[in-house]
Amino acid sequence: MKTLIMLSAYPACGKTTWAQEYIKNHPNTYIVNSDDIRMEVTHGDYQDHTKQKEVWELFDKRIHEYGAKEDATVILDALNDTNEVRIKYLSTTPEFDKKILVLFPSTLEKSRFYNNQRPVEVRVPDFILEGLVKKFEEPNDEVLKLIDKVEVINW
Repeated sequence: MKTLIMLSAYPACGKTTWAQEYIKNHPNTYIVNSDDIRMEVTHGDYQDHTKQKEVWELFDKRIHEYGAKEDATVILDALNDTNEVRIKYLSTTPEFDKKILVLFPSTLEKSRFYNNQRPVEVRVPDFILEGLVKKFEEPNDEVLKLIDKVEVINW
């Protein structure tokens, strides 16, 4: 069985930590992390958002590359913060038999606190963090119809 796990949360809410812990006990699991891809594409400059088109094209490509592997589980480690984005990935990945949405409920204050614990070079500027929190959408009925399970992680 092939499984797609979509993480969805504000920045600095534990998505990557959760994914890294998950793969320790689940063989054939691959993480597609938008931040790692940005670092790769920009040769180490986390704050460089000038190549976003290339980042997201590579993100899409890796989902399908890993999804082609036998019994693969692929974790989408990105904000996945709007229903439009969620629907895009859930509806364009027919190779997966099971689709799980993992939500990390939080607050702006908590996200800001953990963001400030990050190394300076990977911190999200506060005004951007505030905008991303405002933009975040709860999953709608269309999203819920495309998934098999919702998990909520309360750190």
